[in-house]
Amino acid sequence: MPAEAILYEGPVFGAEGADALAVRCGRIAAVGASAEILRLKGPETVLVPLRGRAVVPGFFDAHTHFVRVGLEKTFYVELGRTRSLAEALERLHSAASARPGEWTVGRGWDESFWPEKRYLERSDLDRAVPRQPCYAMRVDGHMLAANTLALARCSLPDGEFVDRDLGHLREEAAWQVARTARPDPETLVEAVDAASRHAASLGVTSVADMAGAGDLIAYQSAVQRGTLRTRVFLYLPVDELPALMSLGVSRGFGSDLLSVQGVKAFADGSIGARTAAVGEPYRDGTGHGQLLIGRHELASRWRAACETGLQVAVHAIGDRAIEEVLAAAHQAGISPLDRHRIEHLELPSAAQLEDVASLGLVASMQPNFLQWSGPGGMYEERLGPERDARMDPHARVIEHSIPLAFGSDGMPMGPLYGIGLVLDPPHPSQKTPLLEAIRAYTEGAAHASFAEGELGKLFPGKWADLVVLSGDPARTPWGELEVDLTFLAGERVYLRDGAS
Repeated sequence: MPAEAILYEGPVFGAEGADALAVRCGRIAAVGASAEILRLKGPETVLVPLRGRAVVPGFFDAHTHFVRVGLEKTFYVELGRTRSLAEALERLHSAASARPGEWTVGRGWDESFWPEKRYLERSDLDRAVPRQPCYAMRVDGHMLAANTLALARCSLPDGEFVDRDLGHLREEAAWQVARTARPDPETLVEAVDAASRHAASLGVTSVADMAGAGDLIAYQSAVQRGTLRTRVFLYLPVDELPALMSLGVSRGFGSDLLSVQGVKAFADGSIGARTAAVGEPYRDGTGHGQLLIGRHELASRWRAACETGLQVAVHAIGDRAIEEVLAAAHQAGISPLDRHRIEHLELPSAAQLEDVASLGLVASMQPNFLQWSGPGGMYEERLGPERDARMDPHARVIEHSIPLAFGSDGMPMGPLYGIGLVLDPPHPSQKTPLLEAIRAYTEGAAHASFAEGELGKLFPGKWADLVVLSGDPARTPWGELEVDLTFLAGERVYLRDGAS
């Protein structure tokens, strides 16, 4: 049977000596030399000349918030590229003026890149948006600033998560207000479409989505409409575990395009919001962050998820949170065969890395977080130079033979960007060789979601989820590469302008 498509005359990642591959029925049919593979050509075979460009497996973003990525394109006031607090406020003011009476929701601000070096506050937002509720979520999603009208929607008392004077809400308090302003169902479905198109432009063909409550409905509608063009492995909030148990939903429930994989729990917050749980206090004396779940409760939920057949992913950034997660894992009695995940793993000690390895936990890490590391960066400002130098130790993870999966957390999505940072990071323990970095964003991420049998390598029988880069990484500096084409199950879902 002839091939449906053949990509030829360019290096095939992970297949030494091969410069072509053939696609049939959405899967890779053969990999080898161009002269050999072109023999599979038929009258209707689509030929894609690579002209020396490399083919890599479709990138698998091992940790993102896919619906949120889409909402940033369609609904939120985008604040991630603002150069000052004043510019962020001007964007919010303009958006509110265009939609009087409605919620104004901003997302992505990062004070560490502003000259003011301070958080947005209630008084700022009251001046910019005085007549309608408005909140602006920080880039990490663990803190927001709200105006007076939005603060009225928060029912939690003042305390470690609520500061009404400044309009700062953290963790559950922030998420409570965010749920109040949740977009309507149709907007969520449109966000899935936007996220899928954006992912394809970045070469991302699969994602592990740390989903929000209600996202599954939007995904199902997108599948029915044919607008979901990305493989989505769902990790639902751990609070939904009882419902999943009652329905008998276990890992892999769904289809090749959309499946339930497991549940996600939060052990702490973020460095940027000063809610990551750290052993030594923050450099500015603002405390040790917060533990959001204790080891005994986490162990109980972990056991329940295992009994249901669901994978567990636990967010843990600070060393104190990592210690709590490891203690819970031991209490729950997990084994390496269970292949559970620890998300972020930003500030582990050497002893903690040994424990992570012995438990068989997957290290789901975000190379793009290195944008905040180094002299003068936010991590150094929050934690000091010594702890900054220990953040995101990808090299140490590899040395301990811990399975490594790379993702973005949507800050921002983009494997080429993230890989570029780990190739030349601020500190030696963060450095990752090119081949290891690509594998972490493909094969490693697939392994983290039990998908290595179908994804992550360019090998016959696997799905033909492919990316054609604009050059060969062996000859072209990584920072000059772009995504030229993206294929999902052998079907082209992205073509860069000017590429072919």
